[in-house]
Formats: sequence, structure tokens, C-alpha cells
Amino acid sequence: MDRRQVLTSLVAALTTAMAPSSFAQKWAGKQYRFVVGYPAGGVVDFAARTIAEGLNQETGATFIVENKAGAASNIACEFVARQPGDSGVFGVFANSTLTTNPFVPQLSSKSVDPLKDLKPVAAFADMILVLAVTDQLGVKTLDEFLAKAKSSPTPLRVGLAGIGSPHHLAALLLERSAQLNLNMVPYKGGAPMIADAAGGHLDAVFTTIPVGGAMVAAGKLRWIAISQPKTVPSLPGVPSLVNVFKGSSVPSWIGVFAQSSTSDEMITSLHDSINKVVASPAISEKLRKNGLEPLNWTIPETNKFISDEAVFMKKFLSEFKLDFSA
Repeated sequence: MDRRQVLTSLVAALTTAMAPSSFAQKWAGKQYRFVVGYPAGGVVDFAARTIAEGLNQETGATFIVENKAGAASNIACEFVARQPGDSGVFGVFANSTLTTNPFVPQLSSKSVDPLKDLKPVAAFADMILVLAVTDQLGVKTLDEFLAKAKSSPTPLRVGLAGIGSPHHLAALLLERSAQLNLNMVPYKGGAPMIADAAGGHLDAVFTTIPVGGAMVAAGKLRWIAISQPKTVPSLPGVPSLVNVFKGSSVPSWIGVFAQSSTSDEMITSLHDSINKVVASPAISEKLRKNGLEPLNWTIPETNKFISDEAVFMKKFLSEFKLDFSA
């Protein structure tokens, strides 16, 4: 390759890297809404605002975040599902909205089917679920925890941030897979659960890095395992529960979803812009610092993950009766 060809190739590469995304080219200057099915200040809300911030810079459009919390995210889900296609209204939900809620009578929407009435735009963040033990329990590793749980004369007390939550389902999978007998203690949220754990009223918790991180730093809790199938950069050295789970897992990720009649053109271009934003060092680092692992699945991959998760969760949930009276 001669000098002219090299220069031409470099210019082309730089032009591609600096070019605005296809979304920016077509929809710049317009306003879009990210509807979050959870309260402001939570992990999904944080993720939505982080991505919206990146998209505002990347596309020249304006993405605003609106919270419609309640009914296990069904209020927001139903709102998005009823919008006309290409309305510019998107939902930011945890995967459980599509792959858990429909199979739990107390959590399912009575008016929409999220598996049919929504379609994915982008799965952009994996929520890291972590098993942590209290310092009073006196164990330091996953193996020690499992041995303690099997030998304890009374079931170990495991805190859960909500019935039917991914935390709860991960604990159920652990109990079944490892043949344990656990005393699961549900809470209305992560903060009171962590306070009780730090005070010695629990033996372990399934939680997230932002919720439990301060108590880990203070020596009140210790991370011993993650529910994700692979180890993650944000928690180096903390092993996966994949072997204990016998290859299964309870996925917990966040994505952007559109009403099902939204055009492929809009979905594809927004998908590409979101992936570009998530891949940027500033956004990926911000996600990781808050207990989220960036994702860059393709749309076909995301559709397959949702389909496979739904099959697994339907069967898994049929084996348990979740008690919402607690």
C-alpha cells in the first residue's frame, strides 16, 4: 500500500469514527422519553439517566427520563405498550418485566403482554447480584458459607429486597441447587435489609454493589459470590455461583424497549447509538462504579436471551409458590 492509499484509509477511518450516529442524522433536534418503571434514585433510574445523558451528547436529540413507578413496573410497561409506533416513547425496564412478571399472577399485567406488546431496542447493562455474608456469621468464602448453611441447626437468615425480585429468585435457585434450607426474610427495599444485616439480624443477603458496598467497605459485610455466570471486572476475585447453580442463572439486566409496532429503522438506529454510548469510556466506567456491567448484545441476541429466559423462568416459577403476604 503506497502513501496515498495509507492516507486515504486513515481519513476514511477518522471520518467514520467522528461521524454522527444514524439516529443523530435522522432524529437530531427532537425530544424522546425514557419511561422508567421504578422510583427515582434506584438502579434502573440511574441507568436510564446515564444512558439519556450520553445520548443527548451523541445524537443531538433530547432524551428525558420520566418515572412511572408501581405495580412491579407494570404501570410504565402498560403506558409504553399503548403508545403508537415511532412515538418516541421508550421504556427502560429490568428484564424481569418481560421474563418474570408474566408468570407470577400477583405481578402480571392484566391488560398487556410485554412479550408481545414490546420489543427490545438495546440491552445495555447487567445488574450484578451479589451474595454477601455478615461478619457475625464467621465465614469468608462461598464454600465456607455452603458448609455452614448445611451444618447449621437452624436455617440461615437470608435477606431479600422484595418478593419475586431477582434477589429472591437467586436465593431460591441457590436453596434448590445446593439443597439448603434457608430462612428467607423479605424487605420492602435494600436499605432496611442492609441495616438489619449490619445489625446482626441476618446472616446473609442477596444485594447489589451500590446497596451493599458501604457496609462491605466498613467490614460489616463480605462479598462471597455473584449470581452472574462469569466473574466481572467490578468485583475481581469474587467467584460466580454458576457451578452451584448447576449451569442455571437468574439473569438481571436493564434494557430499552419500544412499542411493538415501532419501525425497525428507528429501533436499529437507536440501538446503534445506545451501544456507541455504552462503549464510551466515561459511560462504561460510570456504570461499573455503580454496580452495572456494560452490555453490547445485538438485537437478535437480545431477542434470543428474552425467549430463553422466559422459557426457563416459566418452568422455574411453576415450582414455587411465592408468598406476597409477608
